[in-house]
Amino acid sequence: MTTQVATSPSSALLSVPEAVEPVDFYGASTVPEALARSARTDKGIILVDGALAETRLSYRELDASARSIAASLHATGVAPGDRVCLLSGTDESLLRTLFGVWYAGAVPVMLPLPRRRGELEEFLDDIGRRVASVDARLLAVTDAYVDVFAPSAGPRCRVAPLGALAGLGRSPSAPQVEPPSDPSAVALLQFTSGTTQSSRAVVLTHHNVLSNMAAVWHSYGIGPEETGMTWLPLNHDMGIIGLLGCVARGNDVVVQSPEHFISSPMSWLTAISRYRVSLTVAPNFAYALAGRLLRGVDRKLDLSCLKWAVNGAEPIDVESLDAFTTAAARYGMRPTVPCPVFGLAEATLCVTLRPSDVPLAVRWVDRETLETEGRAVTVPEGAPGGRRLVACGAPIPGTRVSIRDEDGTELPHGRVGAIHVQGPCVMSGYWNDPAATAAVMRDGWLDTGDLGFVGDEGLVICGRRKDMIILGGRNIYPEDFETEAERVDGVRHGNTIAFLDPAAERMVLVVEGRVSAADAPDLAARLIERLRRRLPVPPHEVVVCPASTLPKTTSGKRRRGRCREMYLDGSLPVLARATRSSAGAAAASTERAE
Repeated sequence: MTTQVATSPSSALLSVPEAVEPVDFYGASTVPEALARSARTDKGIILVDGALAETRLSYRELDASARSIAASLHATGVAPGDRVCLLSGTDESLLRTLFGVWYAGAVPVMLPLPRRRGELEEFLDDIGRRVASVDARLLAVTDAYVDVFAPSAGPRCRVAPLGALAGLGRSPSAPQVEPPSDPSAVALLQFTSGTTQSSRAVVLTHHNVLSNMAAVWHSYGIGPEETGMTWLPLNHDMGIIGLLGCVARGNDVVVQSPEHFISSPMSWLTAISRYRVSLTVAPNFAYALAGRLLRGVDRKLDLSCLKWAVNGAEPIDVESLDAFTTAAARYGMRPTVPCPVFGLAEATLCVTLRPSDVPLAVRWVDRETLETEGRAVTVPEGAPGGRRLVACGAPIPGTRVSIRDEDGTELPHGRVGAIHVQGPCVMSGYWNDPAATAAVMRDGWLDTGDLGFVGDEGLVICGRRKDMIILGGRNIYPEDFETEAERVDGVRHGNTIAFLDPAAERMVLVVEGRVSAADAPDLAARLIERLRRRLPVPPHEVVVCPASTLPKTTSGKRRRGRCREMYLDGSLPVLARATRSSAGAAAASTERAE
């Protein structure tokens, strides 16, 4: 496919060809039909742990067990359209049951695992709210924790062990059902990340899901012979939709749990080499980590097989991708492998992408003009006061993108505004929440809440509208400060948050340190001095906290609003602070973490 960008003054991006119909691309119109078709092949899922010990689950076996599990669900009262919540690590039982839910015509709702120890009570409350919000008929959880989650289910929801459900599909004599065939039926309730507000359940149909993946696979030219890999959690849109793309296309796919990846991140790269993976997806922090793992250490890897390393975190961290690309080149990876995309759960997953096998499109713009006038003015590479951004390409087939001002007027190329999206992958709305739906949907157009502009190379993401810091007549993007801070030795990558203290009209940066309490004041002072030198408006205060302090969503995204609340109410465990004096020097102080 040739992806084109509009050259007219309008901001709308053009996409060629038209929408890719799932029935034409996959020969199927629903998720179960797609699995049934892939079951005719010898492909399947390869589950691996941190040591790459594997369990193979063929699509043929998955299809047969899903049909039996569906029949058992029907026998226990689960009807088509009922919501079934699934809470487990990524394992064979979860996968068998997930597809069994689809074959039953029910609607799976993937729930997150707790991110940190010590937050069980808050986590159980959150699970209870999610189960109640979707009026679930069944909550299937890891066997050992059935009793723990039973009180969270509520009176209308039955709690069942995942292992027992999955086991129902292993009997060759178990009754089976035929796969549902209505593409307009609800296929998934996908909870949003909840970065700026409470998480909501996005309603996605089978047509939404398969249209999105058909468009992406078609655009990249991914054939059935390719192998994919994912370690992303299945409660995250990039995790579950990416997995479905492989299943529907009949690709072999290597699946690892997030917990195994975190415990052994090198296993991700080793698996790519061992299984000749051509497609993988990950956020910024994973590519930054991969670059550090590959740099300066000789490893027995061959990454020449990798064709698409998709990065869906926005804005894209150019330095992380550059470092990864440079380090991976020693192992045969081509420089055109990184693929920046823009997407969100409300549009199923992917909205725009760069054509495959082309270099990153890096745009240097004048920071002053961008922040004060909302215009993207190109400056030479490395120019003082320049901000480096990455273009995320043109819309996938059938999707339209428009940049608009606060009044809804479409803006021309180079002007920053709210990104709006329309197409077959856009949700019908939030589950049982017409007010929230009306706030973001109008005439079929979705207001993404993201800010960006259209340039010659496509859509460029600047940041989130609700996270914008307005200070001194400038629209300041917190990502600039967070990314710059993470370049300082001693700061945990991906664990920085910048926000505005509205009462005092001052900006604050909070970071997690990889230093002792005794060294925290020095880190705080170094941070504020670097930001003073590198950015036009440095923060008024830098706060250093211990590891595992900053609030994040279940998918690991920064919760800036919640961090501001913790800062203001004094609940942040602080190791050290540094503030700007009127003379511009940094003054550091130390506090004991509770």
